[in-house]
Amino acid sequence: METKGQAQRGSAKLFALEAHDHEGIARALGAARDDYTVKWWWKYGQPAIDLIKAEIEVSQAQLGRTLTQLMTLNEQGMQVTASCFPYGIPKPEVFRLQVDIRQNV
Repeated sequence: METKGQAQRGSAKLFALEAHDHEGIARALGAARDDYTVKWWWKYGQPAIDLIKAEIEVSQAQLGRTLTQLMTLNEQGMQVTASCFPYGIPKPEVFRLQVDIRQNV
């Protein structure tokens, strides 16, 4: 059941996005498109979508801000988890985040 507060948040629209709408996922996550690059994402669940898996690339300068935005999506009815892998030797310049967004249906 969607509450009025959820309907106003862009994150509530995540589960209604079309496949491969990379701009839409960036807007729904509440971040500027320049903060990260969506490499791929997919929705799972039948008939209702209950899981989104995504992989995004984030620069070192935007990593903290992007993780904070993702983690603030956690609320009653939505669970967000992320794992991170650094790219760049000897000093990581880009980080690949694997994100799972689950909706309690």
